[in-house]
Amino acid sequence: MPELPEVETVIKGISSSILGQTINKCELSLKKLRYPITRNFKKIILSTNVISISRRAKYILINLSNNKTIIIHLGMSGRIILTSNNENSKFKHTHMTLYFKNNLIVKFIDPRRFGCILLFDTKAISKNRLFSHLGPEPLSKQFNPNYLERSCQNKRASIKSVIMNQSIVVGIGNIYASESLFRSGINPKRKAFNITYEQCVQLVKNIKFVLNRAIKLGGSSINDYSMVDGMLGYFQNEHKVYEREGKNCSKKTCNGRILRIVIAQRSTYYCSQCQKN
Repeated sequence: MPELPEVETVIKGISSSILGQTINKCELSLKKLRYPITRNFKKIILSTNVISISRRAKYILINLSNNKTIIIHLGMSGRIILTSNNENSKFKHTHMTLYFKNNLIVKFIDPRRFGCILLFDTKAISKNRLFSHLGPEPLSKQFNPNYLERSCQNKRASIKSVIMNQSIVVGIGNIYASESLFRSGINPKRKAFNITYEQCVQLVKNIKFVLNRAIKLGGSSINDYSMVDGMLGYFQNEHKVYEREGKNCSKKTCNGRILRIVIAQRSTYYCSQCQKN
C-alpha cells in the first residue's frame, strides 16, 4: 500500500504540471471503488481550475476554484499517471481520467479497487467522517516527544500499533513504522505504556528522518507503486529491516538477524539483538 512518502511524491509529481490549469474533460469508469463516486462529479468539476494540491494523511486533496476538493486515496494498489494528449498509452484499470487544457492527462489507476475518488466542499473537509478523527501529521511540530509520551500513557497495545494508529498520528504505514523502530532500537512488541520519554525523543526524531528521506528518494517501490512518470522510487534500497527476514543486521557492530513477526495482522520486521528492549 502506498504510504505517506509515496503519496507526497505523487503530489509533487503532478503539482508542477496541473497547478493553475483548467479541467477540460473528465472520464470515469463504471467499476466500483471503495466508496461510490459523488453524483454529478463530472459536471461539478468541469471548467474549474486547480488552485492547490495538498495531502492529509494518505489522502490527496486537489482543491478547485469552485470551492470543491477532489479527494483521492490510492488504496492498496492505486497509482496516478501523468501523460499527454500526444501519447496514446492505454492503462488497464483506469477509474478516472482528467484532461487539462495544457494537453496534460492525469489518470487514476487501481487494479484492486480499494482506493477512492470523492468530491467534498473544501471548507467542510476537516469535519468529514474520513478526516475528523485523524491525529497530527508526523512531520508537523504537533507530533513531538511530549505528544507521543502522552499518547502512549496507559496503552497496552504495542508501540508499533500505536504509531500506526491514524487517530494518534497519521500516515506512518507498515514499512516506515518498522524502519523507524529499528533506528530507535525499540522492540516493536514493547507495550506503549512502557516507552520512556527518552525513547519517545528518539522515535519521533527517526520517524521524521525516515519519512523525509523516503520522500527525497521517491518512496519505496514495492508491488504496484511507481512515481507519476512511471519511474520507481529508491527508498527500498535503504530498508534496514523491512522484508529482510533472516538476513544479518545492517549494523556492523551487531551480530543479530532480522526476524519477522505479525502484529495487528501486519508483517513486522526487527533485529533480534538491536531491538531486544
